[in-house]
Amino acid sequence: MARSRPQRHRIPFGRHSTHFAGIQNSLALVLYEIRAIPALSSMILWVSCRLNRSGTIDSPVFVGWVEDIQAIRIRVQKGHLFAPIDIRFGDTHPSKLYRDCLNAAPGQLVPRKWTSKPESPGSQEIGKNFYDETHRRSVPVKIKGCSVGTLNAAFQGNPAAEDTNIEKILFHWAQKRSGLVDYIEQNLDYSPKR
Repeated sequence: MARSRPQRHRIPFGRHSTHFAGIQNSLALVLYEIRAIPALSSMILWVSCRLNRSGTIDSPVFVGWVEDIQAIRIRVQKGHLFAPIDIRFGDTHPSKLYRDCLNAAPGQLVPRKWTSKPESPGSQEIGKNFYDETHRRSVPVKIKGCSVGTLNAAFQGNPAAEDTNIEKILFHWAQKRSGLVDYIEQNLDYSPKR
């Protein structure tokens, strides 16, 4: 008798589910690894993950967001008492950055520098407004060569001097046999964009 594959769960999934915990645990490790880069010249603020909604190609869903302790202090001092994951979890706001990341050439990091002009209509600009974020680094999450979402790291200050190390960490977690990629592939009904 043939063994059936375990059922994969649709994206979005519940905020208080094992899938949320699985994603958050990986993001916490990514944040830890970036923060441990020797002489990091900018402050790592947070790491997030967006995945394509099940059955779609370009409908991003926030599935995880982990803040550094210093970022929490900045956010609270600026009067934002709720963590972004409480505000954005399950949010499906599309963005140019998300599309650019899904369409990035293999091995290409997608940098972002905040400007005074909003990125896209309806954007909450949480990174800029909550933390004074100035720069972001994003890479596509890839499974079997297909983009299924994004992994993002935000900074206060330009991290360009450490981009080689940041890239290595982000690409490992987003495109290699990492805990994040394995979890998504084994448990979630991800929708790839070729």
